[in-house]
Amino acid sequence: MKNVPSVAYLQAIFDVIPSPVFVKDRSHQFVLLNNAACALFGHPREILLAALDSDLFPAGQVKAFREADNRVFDGAEDESEEEVTDAWGAVRSVITRKRAIRFRGRQFLVGVVTDVTARREAEAQTRFLAFHDALTGLPNRSLLKERIDQLLLLPTGGEARGLALMYIDLDRFKEVNDDYGHPSGDALLRTFAARLTGIVRPCDTVARLGGDEFAILLAGTNDTFRPADVCQRAVEAASEPFLVDGQQLFVSASIGIAFATGHIGQIELQRQADVALYHAKREGRSCWRAYDADLEDGTKVRRMLEVDMRQALASGSGFEVFYQPVVAASDYRIVGVEALVRWRHPRLGLLQPDAFIAVAEETGLIVPLGEWVLSEACSWIARWPHLSVAVNISPTQLRRAGLVDRVLTIVGRSGLHPGRLELEVTETTMLDADSASSIALKALRAAGIGIVLDDFGTGYSSLTHLQKLKVDRVKIDRSFVQQIGELEESEAIVHALAALCRKLGIAVTAEGVETEAQRRFLRSTACTDFQGFLFSRPLSQTAATAFLDAALGSPSVAA
Repeated sequence: MKNVPSVAYLQAIFDVIPSPVFVKDRSHQFVLLNNAACALFGHPREILLAALDSDLFPAGQVKAFREADNRVFDGAEDESEEEVTDAWGAVRSVITRKRAIRFRGRQFLVGVVTDVTARREAEAQTRFLAFHDALTGLPNRSLLKERIDQLLLLPTGGEARGLALMYIDLDRFKEVNDDYGHPSGDALLRTFAARLTGIVRPCDTVARLGGDEFAILLAGTNDTFRPADVCQRAVEAASEPFLVDGQQLFVSASIGIAFATGHIGQIELQRQADVALYHAKREGRSCWRAYDADLEDGTKVRRMLEVDMRQALASGSGFEVFYQPVVAASDYRIVGVEALVRWRHPRLGLLQPDAFIAVAEETGLIVPLGEWVLSEACSWIARWPHLSVAVNISPTQLRRAGLVDRVLTIVGRSGLHPGRLELEVTETTMLDADSASSIALKALRAAGIGIVLDDFGTGYSSLTHLQKLKVDRVKIDRSFVQQIGELEESEAIVHALAALCRKLGIAVTAEGVETEAQRRFLRSTACTDFQGFLFSRPLSQTAATAFLDAALGSPSVAA
C-alpha cells in the first residue's frame, strides 16, 4: 500500500484542476472536492464533506443526481446535462461526466463538471433575438407568422374562433425622429409597445414588424371582447401624449384589421390587413378600417404607379440616383458611396424606395430600373478614381438570365474598373447554393465585382451560414447600431459580428451611424467603415458632386 497516494496528496492534485471535480462514496456523500467544485456549489469544503445531496439541493435535482450516481455505481459511465442550484439559489447549467473507481478496496464515484450556464444563456438569447424585436422585446414578423399559422390550423378554424389580425402604423413618427432624435423615437416605440400589450389578453400577440409598424393577432373574439373595441383602444393608446425626457411627444395611429373567413391562409390574411391599413392611412390619422372586398380598389393605386413607372423609364425622366458617402473607420476619409434610387413623381413629389420598389418587384420593372441605376452610378463615380460605389441588386434581377453579361457590359461601358463596384444583396438571396442567383453572384465575384451582404445580423441563420457565403463585405443592420448606448445586447451583437467577420477576412460596414456615441463605440469594434447621417445624408447627384469635390478635390484639380 506504500504506492497508494494519500487523500491529502489527491486533494492537492485535484485543487490544481480548473474544472470542478468531486468524489462520492456509495452512500452518495461527498468525500473529496476540489476548490473549483466548492466555488461552483457555493459552500465551504467542510460543509460539503459532511453533507448529502439532499442537504444541499432541491428534491428534483437530488432525485436526478441519485439516479445518475446509481447507474454509474452499477457499472455504466454517465454524461448528462443537469441543473445545479448553488448556495445563493442561482441555478447553473452543467455537464457532468461520472465514472466509478475503486480506491483502497472501496467503490467511489468521480464527477467532472463543466459549467455551461453562459453558453446556454447565450443560445437562449440568440433564439430569443431570432423571433423577437430587439428594441421592444415583442415578437417579430417571423414569430407573428408562426402564430397565425398555428391558430389557422386549429380544429375549430380561425373563423369559428374569431381570429383577427390588426396592422398598426404610427403617423407623424418620422417627425419625432427628425425633431427629437432617434433615442426619443425609440423610447416612444417602447412605451407604445407596452400600451398595446396592456389592451390585449395573454392569449393574443402584439408584434413589432419594424420601424413604426406593429401588429396585434387576436386569438379569439366574442361579444365581450370585440375587435372594434381593441382597434379603438389602440387608436387611443397612440393618441395619448408620450413623456420622453421631460417633453410631451404626440403621434397618432392608423389601423387596418382583417378577419379569418373561409379557408383563408396566413399570406392572404396579412395582405387583407395591409390593404385595410393602406385605406385607413388614406382616410386620415387616428382611425381604423376593417377589410372588405370594396377596398380592393386600392389596387388601382398600384396600377397607377406601375403605369407612371413605365412612362418614367421609357422617357428617361423622373428617377434620380442619390448617393450616401461611406467613410473609413480608421481616419474618416471617404472611401466610397452607396447609390440610392429616388422617384420625383409628377403628382406625388419625391418618393422614397419604400413607396415604389415593391410595385417594381411585382411587375418586373425592377430589372430595367436596377440596370438604369447601375449605369448611372458607375458612370458618375468613374470621375473619382479611388472611390467605390455600392448598388443594391434585387432577387428578381438576380434570377433573370443574362444578368452577368448585362452587368459587365454596363461596367465596361462606364469605364469603371470592376473592383470599384459592389453589389448589395440580402442573406436569403445567397443561401441557396444551387440557385441561379448564387451562380450569378459567383460569376460576378469572379469578374472582380465585390459582393456585399446587406442588413447583416437580422436573420437567425446569419452566424450559422456566414462561412458558406462568399462575400467581400457585410453591412451590420442599422437596427443594432441605433440601439448602441441603450441595449447592451445590441452592443454585444455588433462586437461579435464585426469580430467574426474580421476574423474571416470580410470587411464590415456599420450603417445608420447617427450620433457621436455610436461612432465612439463602433470605433472600438472591428468595423472597417461607417455610413450614416453623422457623416452625410443621401445627397442628390449635384449635391454629392459638390460634397466630394469639396472633400477630395475635383478630378481636374486632383489630376
